[in-house]
Amino acid sequence: MSQPKFQLSTFRSWAGISSDISYYLNSHHIDFHVWSLHGRARPTRVTAMGSSGVAKSQYNIDTEDVITLSVQWFNFQSKTTGTAVYTSSWISAKSDTHTQQKFYYVGHQGEINIDQAHRGYTLASDTNGYLSINPLYMKLTATDGYFSGQNGYGYRSFEAFIDAVANLNAKKIDMDACDAKLATIGTTFQETAVLEAGRISLDNQCAM
Repeated sequence: MSQPKFQLSTFRSWAGISSDISYYLNSHHIDFHVWSLHGRARPTRVTAMGSSGVAKSQYNIDTEDVITLSVQWFNFQSKTTGTAVYTSSWISAKSDTHTQQKFYYVGHQGEINIDQAHRGYTLASDTNGYLSINPLYMKLTATDGYFSGQNGYGYRSFEAFIDAVANLNAKKIDMDACDAKLATIGTTFQETAVLEAGRISLDNQCAM
C-alpha cells in the first residue's frame, strides 16, 4: 500500500516520532489478515526491512520511506506455516489514485488478486489530468440541506460499534456474538503485536 510523498508534509507532526509508515498503512491489511484468520492461524515470526532517503533529504524527517514486514504464520489445523509480506510507502509519485493498495494471495489450491485502488470509475480533466476515483468513499456535501454521508467511509464502522454497544448494554447479545461478526480487540490484538515486532526488528536489525 502506498501514498504520495506530500503525505510527509501532511503528517509532519507525528511521522517518525509517534508512528511510522508501517503503523499507518500496513495496519490496514494486517488488521484484516489477523481478523480473517482468528482461530485458524497466528503470526509467529516477524522480520522487517526499511528503505530511507526521501523523507530525510526532502522533508528533514528522520523516518523510513518504505517498510516491509515479512511475517510467518502457523496454521493450527494442518500444523504448517505460511508467509505474508506487507509493504507500505509514503514516498510515491502522484498517481491516478491517492492510495495504491492491492492484496494478493497464492495458495496450493488457488489464488486471490484484489485491486482495492481502482473501483471502476475514471475521470479526466484539464485541471487534474486522469484520475481513478472512488465516489462512494466519502460524501462531504449535504443533500437538500441534510447530512447524507451515512454510507461513506468510517460512518458505517461507527454505526456498527454503537449498535453493538447498545445491544450489549441491553443484554441482547454478548461479546462472543461481537467477536463472531466484528473486528474486536479480542480478534485483532495480534495486529499491534505484529506492528510493534516490526518496529523492534527494524531498530535492532533482527527477526522477532
